[in-house]
Amino acid sequence: MLHTARWLLIALCLSSSVAFATQAAEDDIQAKTPDGDEVVLHSNGYWEFKDAKKAAVAKVKVEEFERSNGCPLGMRPSFLGMGRCISYDDPILKRGSLSGKSR
Repeated sequence: MLHTARWLLIALCLSSSVAFATQAAEDDIQAKTPDGDEVVLHSNGYWEFKDAKKAAVAKVKVEEFERSNGCPLGMRPSFLGMGRCISYDDPILKRGSLSGKSR
């Protein structure tokens, strides 16, 4: 019985993930910019050019921006804008004081 329930749960998860993936593709919006470029607006907030050449140029510009910005999105420099990049959800940053006074 437990073995059958496990397979049923796996099948349910797979079918729901397929349905979610097809829904995301249907939510895309085709649009034109004021310059006449055709773009695809995704439901997650991102967009991309339909033309492969323009998409490649835009990808290079985004990579240059991220390199010049220092840290990728979702991260920050460790100390006064210097040092390694630290994620905002890093567990070490959320551990609080280690002095023991607040325990």
